[in-house]
Amino acid sequence: MHVNTEDPGTVQGSSAEKGVVLRDATLDSYSDGSSHIFSEFVDMDAIRRNLGQSAASFTSDDLDDGDQLSVLFNLYKLGQKKQLKQLLRQSMWPADHMIRHSLWTSLCKHLLKADGDLYDEMDKELFGDDVMMDDIPLPGFVDQVNLTSYHLSHEGLHLITKIVAIINHTNPDVSYSPAAFSVASLFLHYMGPSDVYNCLYALLTSKDTRYLTQTSISLDASKLVLRDLTKKYAKSAYVHIVRQSSNTEAVFENWLWWIYRDLPFSHLVKITDCFLVEGVKVLYRAVLAVLILYAKYSGKRTASNGEPVSVNISNNISRFCEKMPVDVTKFLKIAFGIRGLSRKEIHRLELKHEMYINSRNFVQSTKNDLMMRRASTHSIGVPMSRSFSGPIIMQHMKGSSVLTPDMLHTVWSWLPARLSVCVPELLFTSEEHGTSLRTVYSKIESRQQTLFFIRNTENEVFGAFCSASWQQRKTKEKNLSYFGTGETFIFTLYPVKLKYDWVGLLYEDIPNTANMFLAGDTSVLTIGGGRGEAIQLDENLVHCRTENCDTFDNDPLCEKQDFTCKVVEVYGFK
Repeated sequence: MHVNTEDPGTVQGSSAEKGVVLRDATLDSYSDGSSHIFSEFVDMDAIRRNLGQSAASFTSDDLDDGDQLSVLFNLYKLGQKKQLKQLLRQSMWPADHMIRHSLWTSLCKHLLKADGDLYDEMDKELFGDDVMMDDIPLPGFVDQVNLTSYHLSHEGLHLITKIVAIINHTNPDVSYSPAAFSVASLFLHYMGPSDVYNCLYALLTSKDTRYLTQTSISLDASKLVLRDLTKKYAKSAYVHIVRQSSNTEAVFENWLWWIYRDLPFSHLVKITDCFLVEGVKVLYRAVLAVLILYAKYSGKRTASNGEPVSVNISNNISRFCEKMPVDVTKFLKIAFGIRGLSRKEIHRLELKHEMYINSRNFVQSTKNDLMMRRASTHSIGVPMSRSFSGPIIMQHMKGSSVLTPDMLHTVWSWLPARLSVCVPELLFTSEEHGTSLRTVYSKIESRQQTLFFIRNTENEVFGAFCSASWQQRKTKEKNLSYFGTGETFIFTLYPVKLKYDWVGLLYEDIPNTANMFLAGDTSVLTIGGGRGEAIQLDENLVHCRTENCDTFDNDPLCEKQDFTCKVVEVYGFK
């Protein structure tokens, strides 16, 4: 017998009336009476040995599950996604259950709009009939060390190589997504190559739910996210790790592979059932369950037999996953028993740590650039100054009502090295363009970085370097949402010269409000946030304010916290 994985069938009843289409769940007999739950690209002997059973454990009674899923797909369309999530969390279909021929492709098609014939078209265009499978190189976004295939046959492995190569062609913005190869390999167990491509493409392009990391920065940030989640939701495990390792960040380096490389196949398949609906949150729940269990079992072993603790905690956890001592049911009970963990919290932590890593990289590149420039100028006996183009720059700023050459020299020394060689361009001045905040936005929002200079009615001078385009204020769901990166800084120029960097460059443990860089709408423009705003300009640049804020841990930038602008100038770079 085999499952028809090619022709879609329409489920009868109320679900069909809603237009839900699931794959045909009927069983057809082979002449030899055998049954094939997995696709033809799986090494059946290897998978049987791994599962420890015949790869045919379903019964005819299980076919009703397909009808149940079809109803829940319709409930999801009506906004009842919670019921679908609960069913997938509670249903314990074994890894060799025939329902996944319908389940995974249907989840991707109905929830992520994964459909089409692009794979076949790109296969012909890129490879044709003459390209040998062995001649197709793996793309750069794949982790070449961890190529988990889960008992695919030789032909299956070559197909995965082709699929990720086409993904690389159609998704050039994906620079590093190490889990993509593993996910594609899992998909090929239950569907054909065209569906594998469609589903993987859908996961990578999903807007509503985060599934796969796509850059090295987001992957680096994920280990910091996991560290913070462990500290909050698995405290005993975090304490256990801290006691055993002096570098907790390094412990979480390979967390993704604890799931995709080390966990038993049956655990991974069940995790994927939920992952396709809930996204990366399920992976974090799974790895938190791993850490909770690891702390529990390793503590018992150490206490009972006095075994020395290995210094490589990450490897210890990896081996623990390989020998996972609990079954899927108990494992998921622990994972989904963690209360309070939300997608919103994960997204906030991701943004925080990505900003931190970006800013850290900027600072490091600036230091490296300065060292190179100092070395090169020293070698030829020429003194180096970042104001080397000062006279040229002053020509572009000679009409400024705010800045003196000395002020300009100071600010230019504070800029990121890549911008210090640029020429400033006056985008807005209140003396010429008026005092409407709408006008400010219209003049500056097309620029990636901007410099604000403010002279108040007390002739104090201060301002800010804004590291992101003000156009981004329009991309947020709320009217006033923060954006930007830790490269942003604020400063005073008169009567004293002070620069306030983002606190995340100085301290690792910072409040969430310290990631509030830039925000704005038609009534207010804000720089810095958290228990106050470093700079807040109103819609007419009259009733403005400066306060201490969490983002920069600054003093107010002028003597009177409530101030009126005398002149506002905003510059871009060219």
